[in-house]
Amino acid sequence: MSVSAPADPRPKVLVALTAVTGIVDAVAFLGLGQIFTAFMTGNILFLGFALAGGEGLAPLASFTALAAFAVGAVASSRLGVAWGGRPRRWIFTSAVVAAALLVTGALAALGLPSVVGEPSPRHYAVIASTALAMGVRSATMWRLGGVLNTTLVTGTLVTWIRYSALGSGPGDPYQLYRLAGLAAVLTGAAIGTVLLQVSITVALLVAAAGVLGGMGGYAARLTPSA
Repeated sequence: MSVSAPADPRPKVLVALTAVTGIVDAVAFLGLGQIFTAFMTGNILFLGFALAGGEGLAPLASFTALAAFAVGAVASSRLGVAWGGRPRRWIFTSAVVAAALLVTGALAALGLPSVVGEPSPRHYAVIASTALAMGVRSATMWRLGGVLNTTLVTGTLVTWIRYSALGSGPGDPYQLYRLAGLAAVLTGAAIGTVLLQVSITVALLVAAAGVLGGMGGYAARLTPSA
C-alpha cells in the first residue's frame, strides 16, 4: 500500500526555499569571490584550506560570510523565542527582514561586476547583507522543522537514501519532497548562474522575491491569532 504525504504546506515551502539557496550561492560563488553565503560548510572548508596555505582563496570573504550568517541566525533564533507563541508574526517578520537584506545587497550591487581578484568593499557589503539574509531565513525554517533543511543538501541526500529501497529503508511519505529538494538546489544554481549573466542585482532581487513569497505565503496560511 502506498503512503501518501500529509497535507502539510511546509515541505513545498522548504523545496522552494532550497531553490533560492541555489540562486544565492550561485551569485556568491561565481560573482562575489568563490565563497558561499548560504552553504556555510563551504566557507569553513575554505578557511581551513587557507590556513594550510591553499592558494586562490579569499579567507576574509569566507569569514565575513560566516560571521554575517551567524549574526542573522542568532537574531532569528532570538526572535523565534520571543515570539514563540505568535508564529505567524515571527515568520512573516523574518521573511520581510530576509527579503529586505537581499534587496539591500541587490542595490549595493548595482553596476557591480563579478569579482576578478580581490573583492572590493562593495562586494563585501553584498556578501554581508546576503549572508545575514540567509542566516535569518535558515534559522527560521530550521526552527519550524520539516522534511528537509534548506542548506543541508548532504543530509537530505543521506536521509533520502536511508528511507529508499536502495538503503533498504521502510519508506516515508516525504521521500518525493526530499528528491524535489535535491533537484531544487540544482535548478536554483542553474537559474542563479543564468541570472548572474544579466547582473548580480537581478539575481538577488529574484532570490528576495522567492524568500518573501515562500516564507510570507506560509505565514499567511497560519491562523491570524497565531
